Amino acid sequence: MKEEHSKQVLNAKRWNNRAKNYDKPMYNFFRFMQKKVISLLELDGNVRMLDIGCGTGWAVRYASQLCTENGEFYGLDISPIMIEKAKENSLGYKNVYFINADSETMPFEDNFFNFIICTNSFHHYENPIKVLNEIYRILTPNGKIYIMDPSADNTIIKILDSIVRRREAAHVKFYNTKEYKAFFEKSNIKYIESKTAFLEKIQIGQK
Repeated sequence: MKEEHSKQVLNAKRWNNRAKNYDKPMYNFFRFMQKKVISLLELDGNVRMLDIGCGTGWAVRYASQLCTENGEFYGLDISPIMIEKAKENSLGYKNVYFINADSETMPFEDNFFNFIICTNSFHHYENPIKVLNEIYRILTPNGKIYIMDPSADNTIIKILDSIVRRREAAHVKFYNTKEYKAFFEKSNIKYIESKTAFLEKIQIGQK
């Protein structure tokens, strides 16, 4: 059983509390940014996509609607209430699936996903290498990972990071591009490139 003060437990509680409001307009900026990530994916054909830290599943449903053939679209979140709402929001969708689990031990077969996205979530992960090792395991050969998060390459984000770490127990760290490159290398993920999106960056890697 995880300790009550662990980041995973704290984040589960935090997002359980936010779940009731997560579909309201105050979170529309997240949807806007998720569209930017999904626009980079090649969703033609029978692809499998996973959204890690999916919340109420908006990005999963959006991606499924862009696929011209029979793809499969999955969302995973540590908050059981987020997953409950994701399932409620997705009634009528035949190719979307939601799972309550943490990112360090994802219940999927090896070589399962063509694309994995993780948006505005990675800074909550206490063990980023464990998460990326799992991502490597479940990606297909040549499968790609897209991580979008506030980037500590920016001075404003560096300052914000120090403030948030003092005030928010569930926060771990906003990373810079150099750190992502090192994480990817340790996890045997080939670092492809980064793309700037406002004060965030999309870090792209490939198995």
